Amino acid sequence: MKKLLSPQEVIDQYIETCSILEETTLNGDYKRGNKEGRKIINVFKFLETNLGIAKESLPSLFKHDNVVTRTKAAAHCIALNIAVDEACEILEKAANDESNGIFGFNAKMTLEVLNEKGFIKVY
Repeated sequence: MKKLLSPQEVIDQYIETCSILEETTLNGDYKRGNKEGRKIINVFKFLETNLGIAKESLPSLFKHDNVVTRTKAAAHCIALNIAVDEACEILEKAANDESNGIFGFNAKMTLEVLNEKGFIKVY
């Protein structure tokens, strides 16, 4: 990512992309979903080298209405070693809420990988 993103731009990108990821997962539009997934990975790569912006933006997404936004932000926080305890709580809540369906399952698998390996790798 060439340009420096503001914390608000990071937040906006996560919200937009995760909304699309939820939609494409539910309707089976994997081509569009994969394209959006690449966008969020690029933002994550930016955050790896801009931890201050990551600390300022990602934890604020924990309260977002969209489960994909919350769990993606939580997983990325764990991968960046930011607000790890709170991020694990977000993932556990999502994993234990049956109404989250596949997204709760994704949260559960993320926690299993963290417990087995001790870290989360995003890409």
